[in-house]
Amino acid sequence: MSQSALPPVASKSPPRVVRAFKALQDRRMAAMALFAFAAGLPMGVTLGLLNAWLTKLGITPSTIGTLSLLTLGYSFKYLWAPVFQSAHPAPITGFLGGRRSWLLLFQAIMVVLICIFAFTNPSENIGLVALIALAIALISPTHDIVLDAWRIEVARSDEDKDLMSALYQFGYKSAGFISGFVALLVAARAGWTVTFLMVAFVLALSMIGSVIAPEPASSRKPNADRLSFLPSLPKRIATPAVTIVAFGWLIGFAMILIFVMQSLFAATPPSGATFVRTEGPWIVGLTVLVPAIVSAILVYRFGARAAETPAHIANETRSDSVLRNLFRAIFDPLMELISRLKWGAVLVLLLALTYRFTDAVWGAFAYPFYLGTEFGALGHTLDDVAIASKFFGVVATIFGSLLGAVLIAVLGRMPVFFVGGIVAAATNLLYADLAAGAVVLDSFLELSRLGPPLSALADWAAKLSPDVVAADQGQRMARLMVTIFAENIAGGFALVAITAYLTSVVNPRFAAVQYALLASLTMLIGTLGRPWLGEIIESQGYYTVFMITFWLGGVAVFLSILEWVRQARDTQGVTSLVLEQDD
Repeated sequence: MSQSALPPVASKSPPRVVRAFKALQDRRMAAMALFAFAAGLPMGVTLGLLNAWLTKLGITPSTIGTLSLLTLGYSFKYLWAPVFQSAHPAPITGFLGGRRSWLLLFQAIMVVLICIFAFTNPSENIGLVALIALAIALISPTHDIVLDAWRIEVARSDEDKDLMSALYQFGYKSAGFISGFVALLVAARAGWTVTFLMVAFVLALSMIGSVIAPEPASSRKPNADRLSFLPSLPKRIATPAVTIVAFGWLIGFAMILIFVMQSLFAATPPSGATFVRTEGPWIVGLTVLVPAIVSAILVYRFGARAAETPAHIANETRSDSVLRNLFRAIFDPLMELISRLKWGAVLVLLLALTYRFTDAVWGAFAYPFYLGTEFGALGHTLDDVAIASKFFGVVATIFGSLLGAVLIAVLGRMPVFFVGGIVAAATNLLYADLAAGAVVLDSFLELSRLGPPLSALADWAAKLSPDVVAADQGQRMARLMVTIFAENIAGGFALVAITAYLTSVVNPRFAAVQYALLASLTMLIGTLGRPWLGEIIESQGYYTVFMITFWLGGVAVFLSILEWVRQARDTQGVTSLVLEQDD
């Protein structure tokens, strides 16, 4: 190779860690933390605080597991994500721009819904409670769609993407301090109505983020050309493809809705275990596998390719407009992923479905396990749970998130992703030991000498509680705090890892739709499994459930190894190609 062909020597850029810390000075990062806080509070209400309320009222785990199916809006939010691919301003708040206006509007609606929640009575009208929870669980993931698009669009570099992913988890989990720790303490002293009103007030304060956030430059071009695979396909192929997948979704939704309604209102409720075993695979197949298979057929059998097309086409008939919008909603994000990653797209989809299974399925039963008195539950007070889970637990989650962000900056994304899957699965063994009598935990507390100081702290906290406490309160709380602390460090670590991983595989040209698809799939299997696990709790106890979740967590660990190898091979292939071209 001649000297004249040598490329100019590039100036050395600052280390990755230095670039990441410099980015923290940007107002985008402050807005990101506030937006994430606003996103975390509604989830804390519908999946956490509500379940604590229901547990104290004596509602069974199986009913709580069924009600948690209402949060499936988080798992299917990608279906309406295309509405927000182009950033059209929202009504009333449209002066803020295409992204910020919707964020502010959705936050205001959720404030009102949580205020209404405060005046319901689950014991007398579980249907009304379910309806309000469903409304929140639809508005909240829609808010997340816009937030994810804003986060990806305002990022200027890989460091920005990783840092904002970490801040998202930091703010999201910090919201648990309000909807958990503070809310439970207030509930023990002032009742549930005051508690929900307090959470609504804090959510209203977080709306400041919509004011200080910059509007992404790309969102100011809602009519710009977009990539789509539709122009490369004849209408006779595209129309049946859209019809098949749309009907599959409708059938899947109907199956879920019928089960929830029968469980809440039928004289003889259906079995949750039977629903998961017989209908769960069909729902996953109809909503995930069928769209993916049809997308692959369109790419590899019919040769579909992405092309620039106008976001709005003149003289378009209504049927053509419906076809175009549904195609973009269903196929464009999947086809882009499949055409770019090929067989790697299968791994991406499987990891999205399995990586957060233990998190997603466990969330609905945390409060019943801590507060209940049956099936091997622990029988703690609201104050116990507030201190152990929603104070020390939130601190641990924040620490885990920060640890994950730092290690991603230093070691890279995939090593952290792999370790996150291991620790998320392994901490289920601690809960299993806790449910079985805490033999291992007691030995650890004795050997580490953490038992006496933690017991003293618990005894001091018990004096502040208005509830009756057990004679061995200090030891019981020491076990609970150690278990929750370890589990939340692992959870925060794994959440940063999966968020950074999914962000890295998203094409920014499909930001709103593609990330919503992948992020929502992380909740699907875990959410569908809750009625089944609720019945197992009532028949076999919590110990069995924790052992099941531990072994199922190993699936994600195995898949993460395969993905790490795939990415390493792709990187080596690109490097070899560059070297050959240089030679």
